[in-house]
Amino acid sequence: MPTEKDKIKEIIQRQSEQVELVKQRADEIAQTKRTLEENFGTLTRALEKITAIKSNDPTAIALQKVRQSTDSFQRIMEKHQRDLATINPLTGAVRKQRFKTPAITNQVVQSVKPKIKTDEVAKKLVDLLQNKKQEPKKRTEILADGRKKIHLYYGYGKDDNSNYQDWCWDEGIDFFGIVKHYKKTKRRYTPKNWDDLTMILRSLNFTPKEVLEYSISKIQTKERFLEHRLYRNIEARNASGLEDFIAIYKKHLKTKLPFKSFFYSKALATWCASEDIFFKSEENCRVNKDLLVKAWNKKYPNDKITDKKKK
Repeated sequence: MPTEKDKIKEIIQRQSEQVELVKQRADEIAQTKRTLEENFGTLTRALEKITAIKSNDPTAIALQKVRQSTDSFQRIMEKHQRDLATINPLTGAVRKQRFKTPAITNQVVQSVKPKIKTDEVAKKLVDLLQNKKQEPKKRTEILADGRKKIHLYYGYGKDDNSNYQDWCWDEGIDFFGIVKHYKKTKRRYTPKNWDDLTMILRSLNFTPKEVLEYSISKIQTKERFLEHRLYRNIEARNASGLEDFIAIYKKHLKTKLPFKSFFYSKALATWCASEDIFFKSEENCRVNKDLLVKAWNKKYPNDKITDKKKK
């Protein structure tokens, strides 16, 4: 009967065969360590603060709980490599040797760096190549003297119905009308991306200098600065990590194979390496999987996962 220790060794062996340990660049480690020490004073205090970040986003909360109930994938693999280098497999004798361990894991390094999204750029290129032609939307306005004025809007919905022009059309306002509209109603517009926001600011006749000064004035306190500099990066990475996990799990559900095949899959091991998460057992993985699926269903109720558990 294999012991719990034997089971963990088996997990480590399978995952180490499938995934090469995520390498760290020395300059990235140094830069991240310097950034954390400048903002928090010491690296220990920085890591404690990052671990205790409070968020209202269900995906960030879920992944934070997962990290608390699992081990660091990188640290486990580092220990595995040390054991391979120092333990004689025949006699069990251990050779004494010191190893240099990175001060921070790759997960911390990647969290501090902004995540670059390439999917938005690709989508814009596809939309440009498709060059969709649509019939204009029409609206009739009755003027004060009784005359009718017809408004035409071409290209409605070309950016998934979420760009600023579509919103203005739906609300019946012009570009500058957003100011009065915000005072009268509680309906708010969420910019889709930086280009969208820039167009709005230009319509309000802001200069780049004014936008910069207004923004900086809002983050004068240390806590607000850290929220913008570090916490939002970490929260965004957690949300992205959950989405990647769900994508892998959805593919597994389509196979209708037992959960064990998912637990030992190369896709999950790769995800664990990138997110620096090590599931200590199949049950530990199952519990945390349920947590992530629940968070996903809460955030995306229209894309719920019906998870019929397989033993």
